[in-house]
Amino acid sequence: MRKVFWLVLISFIIPLTVVNLTAADRMSVDQVLQHMNRANQRLQDLQADFVQTKEMALFDDRIVSRGIFCFRNPDKLVLDTRSPEHQQLIINYNHVWLHYPELKQVHELSLKQSKGLSALFVGFGGSVKDIREQFTVKIEKRFVDKSGRDCYTLSLLPLKDSPAASPALGLDRLLLTVAEGKWYPVRTQIMQKNGDRTILEYSNHIDNLRLSESRFTFHPPKGTEVIDHTSESGVAQ
Repeated sequence: MRKVFWLVLISFIIPLTVVNLTAADRMSVDQVLQHMNRANQRLQDLQADFVQTKEMALFDDRIVSRGIFCFRNPDKLVLDTRSPEHQQLIINYNHVWLHYPELKQVHELSLKQSKGLSALFVGFGGSVKDIREQFTVKIEKRFVDKSGRDCYTLSLLPLKDSPAASPALGLDRLLLTVAEGKWYPVRTQIMQKNGDRTILEYSNHIDNLRLSESRFTFHPPKGTEVIDHTSESGVAQ
């Protein structure tokens, strides 16, 4: 059961026009991370549209879903999937809820049980420190998108014995794309050791909206079955 639940959590996690930049325009990894860090220090909260594409190696299957992503610094977030079916992943500090409205069911657990889950949302909030501490980082690609913004794709390899390298998480590599200006992620590609791949593409970023605290707190609707995993110890398998 714990293994199935962990795989469900993992499941929650823009094709762009590529143009080579001149040598003078290229930044180092440290410079890109510094821009990201400064941008996140100014960030109070953020909302964006997302498109998630999941590719399952074992079944040769591809699933596309869409919804709204909300984030509040430093560690509150919501992935509210609207189609093809409604489901929600809500993280509020140490509390995690995985809600299936159509099934009238919610899974509840502690973030401490989900070691490495935060690695799936690198690039938002105070996570630059996490990037430096948990990954080996290099610039995979530099390009200009359709709107003329300079973009950088960072390749993140989990460091041995870091939370991002947890066997339960099964991460092989992350590709994180950020755009100049706001320096928030526009695309995250998650590659797992079993061959599965998840791509999250973000658009229409709006920051410092003063989102309500209630947006990041879950209260089960009447008739919802609550499956409590908080009494379980260790990393969710």
